[in-house]
Amino acid sequence: MEFLLHEFTSFLKKEQILDDPVDLKLYETDATSLFPKQPKLVLLPDTVKEIQKIIKAIIRYNSSNPPHKVSFVARGAGTGLSGGALASDYSIIISLARFTKVIKVDYENNVVLVETGVVNATLNKVVKDSNLHFAPDPSSQQACTIGGNVAENAGGVHCFKYGVTSEHVLGIEMLSPNGELRYFGDLDSDLNYNLSSSDLNITALVVGSEGTFGIVTKALLRLTPLQDSFLTIQAAFADTQACANLVSDLIKQGFKPAAIETVDNNAVKAINKAYNLGFSDDVKAVILIEIDGVLEEVIENGLKIKDTVNKYNPLQYEETQDSERRLKLWKVRKGAAAAFGKIAPFWYLYDLVVPRSKIPDALKGLEEIADKYNLLLANILHAGDGNIHPNFLYDPYKDQTVVDRIHKASHEIMELCVRLGGTLSGEHGIGVEKQEYMGHLFSDTDMNKMLMLREVFDPNYISNPNKIFPIRICRECHREIELEELKT
Repeated sequence: MEFLLHEFTSFLKKEQILDDPVDLKLYETDATSLFPKQPKLVLLPDTVKEIQKIIKAIIRYNSSNPPHKVSFVARGAGTGLSGGALASDYSIIISLARFTKVIKVDYENNVVLVETGVVNATLNKVVKDSNLHFAPDPSSQQACTIGGNVAENAGGVHCFKYGVTSEHVLGIEMLSPNGELRYFGDLDSDLNYNLSSSDLNITALVVGSEGTFGIVTKALLRLTPLQDSFLTIQAAFADTQACANLVSDLIKQGFKPAAIETVDNNAVKAINKAYNLGFSDDVKAVILIEIDGVLEEVIENGLKIKDTVNKYNPLQYEETQDSERRLKLWKVRKGAAAAFGKIAPFWYLYDLVVPRSKIPDALKGLEEIADKYNLLLANILHAGDGNIHPNFLYDPYKDQTVVDRIHKASHEIMELCVRLGGTLSGEHGIGVEKQEYMGHLFSDTDMNKMLMLREVFDPNYISNPNKIFPIRICRECHREIELEELKT
């Protein structure tokens, strides 16, 4: 590694190379603290050419220094929740923190070309005055980067209507694990774009691949016009079941709100404590419904939705078309993660999906699992998508057994999700968090076929290795690759 470090110093400045243990400590986790892994180095390149040199230096080093291959992991803001941007053994983190240019906004075609270190919310500030926005809006929008959104196929509270990241990425520039620049989708090597391209949609394959196919350095994104009007509805109920039934009822009637979000009992308590929102002790669940569009349509649908909400006897009901009040109503959802700090210093957030009709069963099962392992559970839901975010709030300094109980509970939560006809992730990715549960959904044969696809992009298995698939599957694949190298 010292030899490789010396090679990096030949083309990177001193401040672009972090090797001090204190600096490396800052990169050992993402937004969850359960899977710490310290990288060997962290590099902060300024240009695509510098990333190319880094990758090619790693390849040269690996060819002459067996048996342990050095790998690389691309990292944005570190707001991920599945460990996808964490180091593996002998990993170097390549940070895209300096890739922050909004290269071109094409207002005529409603597209924008950006470097992937651009923060999601920053992009929206740039285009807001032109009545446009990048529709995917994760809760970490103020910090997360476009590259992370692409890697994890991020969602957000308004994705029920507008779709997840993959539906808004038109083309990408990607550095392959051999150091070559590749262009997919509507973007070409001159950074021109053809919005009527009919090529094989490799872009959609890369989005959500969690950095295992290479490093996406630029993205051509679709911008969506802001709607003329909106109506935000907040209703509070005495139980979560009412919220779940209301969601099913609204969707059954054919409504397509921009957002349908639910917050359960313990989450409401935490948020109330943090922000003094005025919910009574009787409130056990809160639902947020937002509709947007032409004013007349918004008003008409708003009246119909209000009638449906009232059938379920809300304890409190409020609606607004005022932008400032809208932000305050959304505090009960957008402020949830920060509010959990009032209850406990640590929180572990899951990301699972079940059919909407199974949400009540899922919530009941989650409560039973939390009770079994004596864990404090708070749920927030993208209810329209059936995307549930259970949160365990904990303090490992006061309870030294709690992390072990969380891991045991995790196993049962994943089994519950699959048993109800769901899947392991809606927007956070698999990473290291859920890789050992992939066998609940896929056979070894299926996973090996997926790894064969990955090998097309990364034959040397050095781009974010040991993620997504169970470690035993990853190791089998890695051994097969090394055997092939020995034969040649």
